[in-house]
Amino acid sequence: MIVVLIPSHFEAKAFLDGIAEPKEAHIGGADIVRGKTGTVPVMAGMIGMGLPHAPLRAEAVITEAKGAGRVRGVILAGFAGALQPGLKRGDIFVTAGAELLLPLLPEAERPQEAKLATVEKIAGTAAAKKELGERTGAALCDMEQAHVAAVAKKFGVPFIGIRIVSDEAQEDLPSDTLGQAYDQETGTYTPWKLAGHLTRNPFKTVPLASFVRLLPPIRNRMSDRLHTWLRLAGPRLFV
Repeated sequence: MIVVLIPSHFEAKAFLDGIAEPKEAHIGGADIVRGKTGTVPVMAGMIGMGLPHAPLRAEAVITEAKGAGRVRGVILAGFAGALQPGLKRGDIFVTAGAELLLPLLPEAERPQEAKLATVEKIAGTAAAKKELGERTGAALCDMEQAHVAAVAKKFGVPFIGIRIVSDEAQEDLPSDTLGQAYDQETGTYTPWKLAGHLTRNPFKTVPLASFVRLLPPIRNRMSDRLHTWLRLAGPRLFV
């Protein structure tokens, strides 16, 4: 079985829709869906964004998968912020374990590689992204990869990171508004809190809507590529 971990339910929706014979469960704070993509058995887990919950839930999902059989490897997929000019929304990269995936794909299907920096909070402004990119030399940033990779290493299973650009380096995000939709401390979604925030600050509705409306096609592209790569490489991946 291959474990596929995705931070948020929003990011995971299209991938979950493509899983055949799905069986849902909830374990260790993570919602999971077990099934197949093509002939490849997978267990998908939504682990939350960043610390402290992403690695804890990743560990719970991997433990559950091990109880159902051998875990061949772990894939972490999701959105990432661009830190370097020239990266475009919708560009997709392998950010860890490229040597495991790329040789198994036809040349036309191989994504590019990119260095990724894992940070504790969203880099929400163009200035913050520029500073982070210059300091780390990374092309992308997320809040989970380093922590989940450490969990996979603890279990002794190989790890692949796949990320798609959700926001470009020159963009300022409506990060204060986005933060109202998720409680980092509890790892839970708080749409009621977001609704209240927008009611009190209606001028923030348009910037949020303008950003969010761009995300579904990106999510769909990531999910399509992930399913395609699993079908192409899956029988040989992590073997």
